Amino acid sequence: MAANPGPIGRKTIREIFAENKILDEAALEKASQESKKTQKPLQQTVVDLKLVDRVDVLQVLSKEWRVRAVDLDEIEVDPEVVKIVSEQNARRHLAIPFAKEEGVLLVAMADPRDFFIAEDIHLRTGFEVQSYLALPEDILRELDAVYGVGAGFKAEEMVKGIGEMVDEGGIALQKIEETVDVTEVDASAPEVERIVNAIIVGALQSRASDIHIEPFEHKFIVRYRVDGALREAAFQIPMSYKNAVIAKIKIMTNQMDITERRKPQDGRIQVAAKGNPIEFRVNMIPTVFGESCVMRVLDRASVRVDMNVLGFHPDVMKKFMTTIEKPYGMMLVCGPTGSGKSTTLYAALNCINKPDTKILTAENPVEYNLDGIIQTNINPDVGFNFTDALRAFLRQDPDIIMVGEIRDKETAQIGMEAAMTGHFVFSTIHTNDAPSAVARLHEMGVPTFLITGTVEAVLAQRLLRRVCKECAKPLKVTDEYKKIYEKAKVDISNAKFMKGQGCPTCNNSGYKGRAGIHEILVMDDDVRRLLLTEVSAGPIREVAVKNGMLLMLQDGLVKAAQGLTSVEEVLATTM
Repeated sequence: MAANPGPIGRKTIREIFAENKILDEAALEKASQESKKTQKPLQQTVVDLKLVDRVDVLQVLSKEWRVRAVDLDEIEVDPEVVKIVSEQNARRHLAIPFAKEEGVLLVAMADPRDFFIAEDIHLRTGFEVQSYLALPEDILRELDAVYGVGAGFKAEEMVKGIGEMVDEGGIALQKIEETVDVTEVDASAPEVERIVNAIIVGALQSRASDIHIEPFEHKFIVRYRVDGALREAAFQIPMSYKNAVIAKIKIMTNQMDITERRKPQDGRIQVAAKGNPIEFRVNMIPTVFGESCVMRVLDRASVRVDMNVLGFHPDVMKKFMTTIEKPYGMMLVCGPTGSGKSTTLYAALNCINKPDTKILTAENPVEYNLDGIIQTNINPDVGFNFTDALRAFLRQDPDIIMVGEIRDKETAQIGMEAAMTGHFVFSTIHTNDAPSAVARLHEMGVPTFLITGTVEAVLAQRLLRRVCKECAKPLKVTDEYKKIYEKAKVDISNAKFMKGQGCPTCNNSGYKGRAGIHEILVMDDDVRRLLLTEVSAGPIREVAVKNGMLLMLQDGLVKAAQGLTSVEEVLATTM
């Protein structure tokens, strides 16, 4: 991430000059008129007209914007450092690297307040970026010295058009709409690439799981899903760029048809951030105001494939590990979309992945690659579904099979037959809790004898937002809390409740990161006997709780009493 991540100050440069009495009103008006005429930024114009010394201009703006300045006239710029950023990007951003330290690139910019420039350079080079203020024509002169003056790269031409954006003190994205007509914007325009980069950088900065790019009648917005909750991006995309941004994303996937706007499309984008490959699973759907795009962020480096960091309650962990170490049978993981089911399955597979064990997975799609495990992408468009994959897997002599999801009776039955013939099968199913998963299999039409003979355990889970560590403060135990814990039969004698007060780290939400809560239904003899006469969630839950099953609500309340999350978050997620 860049060292100075946000634009500071919203005063225009004219206001800054007037407040600091750098020019009298008559000279300031003259410079402003000349700036508009030449389309150069005001700070460059006053220097060109010799109304103010260049050093004074840099000092005033540096103080106002709280960023260091550099006079490129006074230093020797290393051409090898300059070339760390491509000529095209340097000229487009009006930014030039002039020195580097260990892992840090010092970059002179015409507008160091535009943090998207720093983040774009950071994303492309892997260097932390320290932004400095410099005059636009000084930057272009140094670029010309290194690269030469090419066609279309004259200093005057490159400075043109940025005057208004810099003078208004805002990010370029906020000013583009006023100067470009809808019909004039093309997906290949540099500004479009910059907008898409800004969207991606924003997602990586906020550690978002999804990016939502949504068209409405009078606005085009970006929202990020962070820790399970949607929040709007800090920048606005001009309506004039709506079609161009969508087209650019389609082009980046190399899979979508940019001329097709009437039906849904799917694709993938892969980028590298600091050498770490990050994939985006892209889906487009047509809406009444244009195409809506959702990009699922798949950061392979962030997937937690260690069971010990998933936040299991010791009792749940013990039962889970005992189950997955069995030679055959079926383990189901259930919960809604986005509850971490895939992460839990990956962690389980990684835990039992050994050289003498053959593991095959069928996924739609493969989200994270695991060494030593053979992973297959399901492709319904060519007739290759979970059922077909399971049939093929049985001829591959596997020890362990993972099926991405059980959606129908046929997939469930083949999976259970595999479990009966000496394989251990992992899969997921969409139900709200563990007992409901068993009832759901019965509703699909799976015979009871298959369920009781193959399913070894069902793990249900949810993700709760963690209390932000930076702003967490102790919270007193209220009478309401006591009633909740007493009803749930959870001890709070050693409770340490915490509440996030809200800070910049957590975007003033009080929460940062997520933790899992779980319940595991072990198919013991009592549950199996019950299933022979009664297959419904209520009775199954009663028997399981009697035999020691910890409910998700109880697990969540335990974590709240430890200060990891809040009681309100537990109740909102589980009730």
